[in-house]
Amino acid sequence: MSVGCASLTSNANGKAQVKNICSYTINATVSVDWDWDPNCQSIGAGRSATFTWNSTKGKAEYAYEC
Repeated sequence: MSVGCASLTSNANGKAQVKNICSYTINATVSVDWDWDPNCQSIGAGRSATFTWNSTKGKAEYAYEC
């Protein structure tokens, strides 16, 4: 699922990868249901970033720009 330019490309307990599907740099993170969302990261056009959190808190729900 994606919101704006942030596309959730892989998702496991405690770790997710977000790809910027737009042609400009964005700031993005993921929504984690039972934990604080990881800090926003700058992601260049067409690039990906990895986000991590406590794996006991489950998977990310979705990626979003911030």
